[in-house]
Amino acid sequence: MNIIDRSSLKTKNGLPYFEIRELSKTGWLQHAFLSRQGGVSSPPYDSLNLSDDNGDKEERVSNNKSLIARAFDFDPGRLVLLRQSHQDQILWVREPLTALAHRLEYDAMITDCPNIFLGILTADCLPIFVADRKRKVIAAIHSGRAGTGLGITTKVLRRMKTEFGCLSENLLIALGPSIGPCCYEIDAKVFRPEWESFSIPKGGGRWNVDLVAINIDQMKKEGIREEQIFRIDLCTSCHRELFFSYRGEGQTGRQLSFIGITK
Repeated sequence: MNIIDRSSLKTKNGLPYFEIRELSKTGWLQHAFLSRQGGVSSPPYDSLNLSDDNGDKEERVSNNKSLIARAFDFDPGRLVLLRQSHQDQILWVREPLTALAHRLEYDAMITDCPNIFLGILTADCLPIFVADRKRKVIAAIHSGRAGTGLGITTKVLRRMKTEFGCLSENLLIALGPSIGPCCYEIDAKVFRPEWESFSIPKGGGRWNVDLVAINIDQMKKEGIREEQIFRIDLCTSCHRELFFSYRGEGQTGRQLSFIGITK
């Protein structure tokens, strides 16, 4: 496992972000796991909020999107955002983008088209990027508790194999910041028996669950080796000065993680 910590935090045009060097070394990918800092939104959405579904002003969200697009030099109209519904539906993003004028209800995207940037919004859930080094195919996944339980990561990997001919050994996978088992407690109503080995029992029908470990286990079952996986090991609830956290704050914003094929 390749672990990335806070010392790897970079800044571009005043926007803090994390980048996975091995993804950037492909020469045809651009990506970033952004923080909550550097935007124009007011509390409780302060400040780089990219969601217009949580009460923030649409103008401020649009300004934040423009700030990111200018910093990373892409057309904001080429950024694809979903109405994430905590399910397991996967969108194959193709040209033209006119069909995506309104956000669609999916929780993962796959594309092999250049100059399209797949965006995932999170505030505790796990953003995951997948890139095929040989076939120039990418995926972006939003995996919270429900999506993890539905095996959305497994389904994306299998879809990449069947639709694009991707091979497990050619994939690089990056996991962004998310809530850690230190802070993520769930009850018996939503706990799944297969998560027992990835959880700490708290008593009274409650567990602290490691969503990252469950998703990594799904990847390994699809032939992914640990050396292909890169993880930003920061809990969003523990580091609320850097990330939005729904569990930690309640009403709050959503940070953006994006990935795109540049050539």
